Amino acid sequence: MRVPKIDYLREALFSAALFGSIGLAAAQAPAPGTDKDHAHQPSSIPDQNAKQEPSAKGAPPNSQAPQNTTAPAPGAFVNGALTAPGAAPDTDTTPAKFSQKNDQIDKKPIMARGPALDDAQRKLIWERVMTGSPSATASIDAGPAMELPYTVEMSDWPQDVTGQIPDMKNFKYVRTADKILVVRPENRIVVYEIKR
Repeated sequence: MRVPKIDYLREALFSAALFGSIGLAAAQAPAPGTDKDHAHQPSSIPDQNAKQEPSAKGAPPNSQAPQNTTAPAPGAFVNGALTAPGAAPDTDTTPAKFSQKNDQIDKKPIMARGPALDDAQRKLIWERVMTGSPSATASIDAGPAMELPYTVEMSDWPQDVTGQIPDMKNFKYVRTADKILVVRPENRIVVYEIKR
C-alpha cells in the first residue's frame, strides 16, 4: 500500500517541531554543575570576573575623596549651537527654538524661499525698480508662495541689479503699487517680496 505524500510531509513537520523544541529547551537550561540561583549573576568580588580599571575600584574607607571645586566643562553644544572656539553662534543648524532667524525660515513654506537679500541689496532693488524701471505696475494682491496668474507680466531685472546681485538672474519681478514681487519664472511662484 502506498502512503500519500501528505503523510510524509506531516511527519517531517512534526519531527522538525519536536527536535526544535528539544534543542531550544537544552539551550535555555543552565550548564551542569552550576548553581541555578547564581547562574547569571556576576561575582561581587572585584577582579574575579574581569580586569577592572583602577578608577573603578572604590577609595579606601578611611581616605576622603577630593572635592571638585571647578565648574563642569560645557558640552560641545549649548542650545544647539557649537561651543568650539571660533564657531559661529547662530548657524543654519541651530534649532529654531534657540534661533529667531531659523524660526522665521522654518515657518516660511519651502516653495516661497527665494534669494537671501540683505538691507543694502533690497534698497538697491527698490531704487532701481520703483524709480528707474519703466515696467508697468500690476494690480494684484499676491505674496510669497502664491502662484501668479498667466495674465500678469513678469519683467527682467535692470542690468545694474543683476550686475551687483548675480543670484537675481534666476528670477523675474512684478511691480505693484507698494511692493516688488520676486518670482520664479518657470512656475510663476512668488518667492520673495520687497516692501519700502
